[in-house]
Amino acid sequence: MLSELVETLPRAKAESNGDPDVCFLDLALALAAKGEGHVKPNPLVGAVIVKDGVIVGQGFHRYDRVKHAEVLALEQAGELAKDATVYVTLEPCCHRGDGKRTPPCTDALIEAQVKRVVCCITDPNPRVNGCGFATLREAGIALTVGPRTSAARMLNAEYLRLVITSNTSPTLSLSQLLF
Repeated sequence: MLSELVETLPRAKAESNGDPDVCFLDLALALAAKGEGHVKPNPLVGAVIVKDGVIVGQGFHRYDRVKHAEVLALEQAGELAKDATVYVTLEPCCHRGDGKRTPPCTDALIEAQVKRVVCCITDPNPRVNGCGFATLREAGIALTVGPRTSAARMLNAEYLRLVITSNTSPTLSLSQLLF
């Protein structure tokens, strides 16, 4: 099912109105879909790191209890991540403890000194929900949130439904899923 969704995503500059953010987010979404069936209960996340218009790192969350997409992409990029743009499908995690098995991705992004993060959607997990973005902004990292929102929500519909419905009232849950 996810592979069918990925095939509908625009791949060419003409289909994305030449917006490089959209093109690189499409790649991140395609990478994220590769984790289908392996990351539950975690979300499907893809990350692409671009410097001077060239992809220098990419990754996707492969399995529960393994490094997250952002960290894998940063490892691949190495020092080229400094002053680069990171395209990621879900807000980077920022929390510690309480059963968390990996360090916060926000720490890795800050340490790598990336210049900008472009993200599709906020993570509704109450331990993250906006805090990852706030942490990045406080560190002076430019942030764009919103491109490819619908595609990211469709990709992670099961995760979003699980997190939202387990933490809110049914009425609020429905509105968060729809808007």
